[in-house]
Amino acid sequence: MSGVERSFRSPLTLLEQWRDRVDGARLHEVVITGYTVDLGFLEKFAIPTARALGARITILGDAGQAVHDPVDVRRAGVAYQHGHAVCRRAFHPKLVVLSGEEDVWLAVGSGNPTLSGWGYNRELWVVARGSRQRGPELIADVADWLHDLPDVVGMASWIAATLRHVAQRMRPATLDEQWSGARAHGNLRRPLLDHLPTDPVEELCISAPFYDPPARAVTAVTRRAKPRSVRVAVQPGIGIFDGAALVRAVEDVVDQEFTVLAGGPVRHGKLIEWRTADGTVAGLTGSANVTTSALLLSTAQGGNCELAVLAPQSDSLFPDEGEQQPESAVRKLTSLPSSGSAAGGSAPVLLGCALNDGTLVVELAAPAGAPVLVETSPSAVPGTWLGIGTVPVGQVTARFLVPELTGGAVRAVFDVDGVRRESAVVFVTDPSRCRPRRDVGDDARLSQPYEPVEIFTDPVLAQRFTWDLDRLVEQVGTGDQRTGASTGTTVSVPVGSSDRWTDFLEDCDRLLGPGLSRLVFPHGRTTGTARGIAWSIDDADQSEVAEDEDEAVLDNLTEEETEAGKASVPTVPPDERTRYQRFAARWVAAVTEPTGADDGTAPPPMPLRMTIAALFLTLLAAGVWQEAENWREGLRRLVRSLVPDDDALDKLPPEAFDRLFALLAVAMATLRQGTQLHGGREADTLATAAWREAAEWVAEAGADLAEELLLPATQPYARVVTSAELWDIITLAQQARRDPYAEAHAVLAEAGLTVKASDGVWHVAGEFRNPYRAAAHVATELRRVRDHVVVIVRKPGSAVLIAVVGHTMVLADSQTVVWRLYQLSGTRTPASLAAGYPGPPPGARIRPLAPSPPEVRELSDTLGVDLAALARQIRML
Repeated sequence: MSGVERSFRSPLTLLEQWRDRVDGARLHEVVITGYTVDLGFLEKFAIPTARALGARITILGDAGQAVHDPVDVRRAGVAYQHGHAVCRRAFHPKLVVLSGEEDVWLAVGSGNPTLSGWGYNRELWVVARGSRQRGPELIADVADWLHDLPDVVGMASWIAATLRHVAQRMRPATLDEQWSGARAHGNLRRPLLDHLPTDPVEELCISAPFYDPPARAVTAVTRRAKPRSVRVAVQPGIGIFDGAALVRAVEDVVDQEFTVLAGGPVRHGKLIEWRTADGTVAGLTGSANVTTSALLLSTAQGGNCELAVLAPQSDSLFPDEGEQQPESAVRKLTSLPSSGSAAGGSAPVLLGCALNDGTLVVELAAPAGAPVLVETSPSAVPGTWLGIGTVPVGQVTARFLVPELTGGAVRAVFDVDGVRRESAVVFVTDPSRCRPRRDVGDDARLSQPYEPVEIFTDPVLAQRFTWDLDRLVEQVGTGDQRTGASTGTTVSVPVGSSDRWTDFLEDCDRLLGPGLSRLVFPHGRTTGTARGIAWSIDDADQSEVAEDEDEAVLDNLTEEETEAGKASVPTVPPDERTRYQRFAARWVAAVTEPTGADDGTAPPPMPLRMTIAALFLTLLAAGVWQEAENWREGLRRLVRSLVPDDDALDKLPPEAFDRLFALLAVAMATLRQGTQLHGGREADTLATAAWREAAEWVAEAGADLAEELLLPATQPYARVVTSAELWDIITLAQQARRDPYAEAHAVLAEAGLTVKASDGVWHVAGEFRNPYRAAAHVATELRRVRDHVVVIVRKPGSAVLIAVVGHTMVLADSQTVVWRLYQLSGTRTPASLAAGYPGPPPGARIRPLAPSPPEVRELSDTLGVDLAALARQIRML
């Protein structure tokens, strides 16, 4: 479907609309141009979404006009191409192109790709949609402009090749005449003024943040349009204009009206609008301010590089919130740029650098009259820059053998009369890393993006998710190449750890959708945050300034992000609890059966298993099971599924293990609630079995990170883990790795018993009534570590000695003068023998205390402990 529309919304929403398409169409190319560019902003709000959709991303901005700090840039050159454009004046077009297999969407407007340009400022955009078969002529115009752009504007050769490739793919085969009135015009070889009407118009409206101080452009536009009335809008303190010059420029027009816009949000949209005698309204919008370099000169003649759209309008776009001022008042208004002296000399202009056949290719905009030093840094941090060579005099391209520079920062340096000049920083582009991800569209994935809160509050959506999950697991398990079974990165070249992590997050976003992906891997906010910012015009923010020729971008989202990141628990209606229990059982079965070991099917990807575990824990926090205990079997199976298998150990990046182990710790702590390790109840058995499998990995969990996953107990019957419980289980797992008796100490401590070893004998202290049971309990727990155990329990007036070697146990006490010998087995333990009896366990073979029988002497030799002497000691108590 093709069409053209005007919009006040930013290109972020256009990208989100592509992401949310029902048909799941892949995105092959994204092109973003602007005068000022904030790569940090784009990496947070746009790059992850576009890369998750499979696109190659190309960002082109005016050299030296970046508003980001290079230190904050992380993905340039490895997730997207970034380069500088150079012409005699400003490279000023604002364009976004989204190109897929068939469809092409684009936006031409006034907003730079920055937080203010795509978020806070009031901008004007024209959005066009079409396909490779049929589309508006406006798309063909932009394709022609992109193809010709490298002929007039300097840019890196690989950026130029990309733009021409995109232009070729986006040009529609057939023009949709329905939208023939909307045309895009650049000024590469012809001034934009030439496209304005020459027939007299009834009314001319002009609004822009910047007017050239002599107002030559306003004079030229007015003379060309010959209006009966003219309206001019200015915004003092933000824009640039000379009120007296503006008044002179329109003094020949009969009707004159001047509108002074209030402080508030920046009116950054550029508008030249006219109404003819028959009431038709049309206008020119886009990147061009009402200045000589933007309107009256072509790029080839030394003007800016601009891109604008001339199209009919249903209504006037002239701002109506301003206050009309008389001519006399406007003459006194002025808002001019400072006249501070510029530093002498100019810096070299670095267009870009890229890896090509193992060499670093550096391209300058023009040959220098002196050697240009090329410096690189892995992070652009001061003090980390190192020179790698020079570009010889008279050359614009140089090649350097610099291994492992992918993603690094590069700048050019030379001296002018002893003064050091540095170029704007560019980033090493690896074309193989930035290419479109051709296999993205074939990956197995959920059929739609689900938000966790919607799953918990909408049973119909939860049912759909359940069916979708079964389908996805089946596709992954069968390894269907048509739908894709792998969620690993498709990049075939070696990557660094941070790049691997970012690629992994993109894969998770694609597999699960951003909402579920961020449930287990909460990373830099992208589409979710962008949705709330992209199209808003925030009247409360009065501090934003114009971002064109002089910008200070605000990025104060900490409070908002913190508030949005707080954990919350959904409310499941009481009459839906049973239904959600059934959903949870289906989810658990989907990711835990089959295991893939016997029938040749692949296990579900670890991110999917983690997602179901997180959803399950959320249902526990929502009190879905109330007082029932039948959730334990499901959670026990999920804990087993979170234990990393060989596939996960090979494929997950290190950062993913941090999240995995944290989630595993929370799940294990939840399962351990109300249980005793090695206890006899069903809940004890499930928790103990899970602990045996998970303990070594729980020990790897970071408690601080795991605490971020804890949910509050805000719902009735909530089953949640406290911070103390979480720390206890992580500490126990860590101690168990160092001390084989740590678990025994923990179990005994839960029973109120403490033990201490001395000369091969374990001495027991604590509160207990029955010393026989206490000794048997301690012997049973210690025997799990080593089958050679000697335990002495003392209390006022009595003492008990138990010694175990293998399946033989002897008991002596301070109340009798005999040895009691017992035979143990796998199920017959000291604790089971003593259970239910106030005194010595029955069923023993009785032998006199002295002289020691052969069995006791044999045990003493094996243990290296004189049992007869110990028996005499306890009798003397």
